[in-house]
Amino acid sequence: MTSQEFVKFFGTFVAVSLFAADGSALARDAQRQRGTHAPHVTQPHTRTTERQRTDTGHTRTDTVTRADGATATRNAVVTNDKDAGTRTRNVDYTGFDGKSRSVDSTRTKTDDGFTRSTTATNAQGETATRDLTVSHDQDTGTTTRSANYTTFDGRSGSMSDVIQRTDDGYTRDSTRTLPNGETHTRSADVSCEKEATRKCVQQVETGQQP
Repeated sequence: MTSQEFVKFFGTFVAVSLFAADGSALARDAQRQRGTHAPHVTQPHTRTTERQRTDTGHTRTDTVTRADGATATRNAVVTNDKDAGTRTRNVDYTGFDGKSRSVDSTRTKTDDGFTRSTTATNAQGETATRDLTVSHDQDTGTTTRSANYTTFDGRSGSMSDVIQRTDDGYTRDSTRTLPNGETHTRSADVSCEKEATRKCVQQVETGQQP
């Protein structure tokens, strides 16, 4: 099983692609990751899942066995510290190729949002990191997201999003700086007719700098 196949197989490991792929993938962090609790395969297989509550969270083990007898596993440990406002997730994977990968993340509450630090380790022992900060201003209706990341080969990139609520929708200004040094910008203005047709109109402007 290749590293790319393994990433697709276990949904949670999609975090690795955020480091290895271009910076535009970071924009999808706001979406809830799908398939994070169960592996997905298309060929005949059996899956065994064991979940155990703990005093501070839970553990979960998923084992998938293919028709040819090969197995892959995912072991997750989630720990919550209410006093510190942190949630730690440590996930270890063993693919059909017998190689191990891992993703470890810590989310910490702040007065106006949260921070999350993630480290991914691939089968070669190389690491990629990502530090995300999200803040909300309730008075102005503004959400700010910023992140810095490093890829497995040591390159770095960053992203920032500013989402501003308006009377009839919202605006979103995004900037991505890719590991190759390119900067991509995107500005979106979404307005909706709530009372009449409930139709929404989105205007988008994009830009790129070498």
